[in-house]
Amino acid sequence: MASILVAEDDTDIAQLLATVLSNAGHTVHTAPTGPAALDMIGETGPDLVILDHHMPGMSGLDVAGRLRGDTATASIPLIMLSAAAPAAARGLCDVTISKPVRPKHVVEAANELLAARRNGETPEQHDAAHQLVDVERLLAVSDFLTRPAHADALDAFAERLTELTGVPAAAITLVLNDSVVVAGSHGMPRWVREAGGVPAEWSPDTIVVAEDVPVLISDSAADEEYATSPLFSVSGVRSYASVPLHSPQGHVVGTLCVMDETPGTCTEDTVQILHSQRAQALLLLARAG
Repeated sequence: MASILVAEDDTDIAQLLATVLSNAGHTVHTAPTGPAALDMIGETGPDLVILDHHMPGMSGLDVAGRLRGDTATASIPLIMLSAAAPAAARGLCDVTISKPVRPKHVVEAANELLAARRNGETPEQHDAAHQLVDVERLLAVSDFLTRPAHADALDAFAERLTELTGVPAAAITLVLNDSVVVAGSHGMPRWVREAGGVPAEWSPDTIVVAEDVPVLISDSAADEEYATSPLFSVSGVRSYASVPLHSPQGHVVGTLCVMDETPGTCTEDTVQILHSQRAQALLLLARAG
């Protein structure tokens, strides 16, 4: 059906992806490093490229930047695999997928991107299906919001997150189509607490929900996408990490997030700690009241 290049230094993951994509009818080539991937892309001219972010010699983000900067490869659909894709990946890659990798998710994303390319759709048109306005998702969020508040327990949980991560501010959020509602928090700016949340366009949490991926921002001031966002410019937040929360039916209803005014505080280890606390956060939300 299509030619796909998988750039992945973990041989087990590379073989797994090659197997499931081949079983889906695609021709798959693999490369263990960024430079090897660029060489192979020049030789094979793939229809789609899947990039691990952390690879020896050159990161997946660097490879994506090289591909987008060359007119011969700028239009190739790109998928990035990462435990926490850097914020800049969103401007370079069509889809980011969290590790540990779910093979079915990769195959579905690959097939959708390939179909969109065959139909002449732009990335913006393709992404329309993943926006925040999905009715079933909003109903799932509403189910949590209509439960009587149990703010003390959720605030205590947020405080526990700051202790586990070493990051001074944390929040449990529920994300509507136009706003991010803070269900519980610790160390958050007073204006956010008093308002009960922030507009959706201010927060990276909307990316987490819309794309079902973690977001890790090491230094917002160094990223054009976030440097002027009120959440960062007004509050002084520089480092940020957020992971998705799923309803029992699988809808992304909100996030766990932590933040700090010091750049570099949030790391991939922070993201993994947040992942480990998702079940407890959902239990508290479900028990509200």
